[in-house]
Amino acid sequence: MLSRTASDSSYLSGALPAVLVLGLGLAVTVAPLTATALGSVADDRAGLASAVNNDVARVGGLIAVAVIPALAGIVGRDYLNPSKMAGGFRTAVFITASWCVAGGVLAALGIRNPDAVHAETAEGNGHGGGGGGRCLHCALDATPLSADS
Repeated sequence: MLSRTASDSSYLSGALPAVLVLGLGLAVTVAPLTATALGSVADDRAGLASAVNNDVARVGGLIAVAVIPALAGIVGRDYLNPSKMAGGFRTAVFITASWCVAGGVLAALGIRNPDAVHAETAEGNGHGGGGGGRCLHCALDATPLSADS
């Protein structure tokens, strides 16, 4: 959506819808990620897990701000040229989107809930797990990396 934003469009029709979708995506991903980081350690190490989670987020943001413009070809005085900036912005949006898709695929392939959590959540709490004791929303209810759940 951000790649289709024209430089002559208004904020309400051009940028706002894309920014709202971006905000919704962040709200859906950041809270479960934080819960996973904090839930994957013992209570006495929750502060350390929170610090690591925040540090990784900050370093990732700093690297993104430093690297994505260079990868998109935005350098030097390009920031002062609206047409070069618009082209570079579109490229940066596609680079960022591809990284997000790669991260989602990696998470989908690499993060697994223990079967005991699925069975307990689907059967014991009346979630109506359906196929084999698994339910679609259990990933949202259970901390994926916690073996104690």
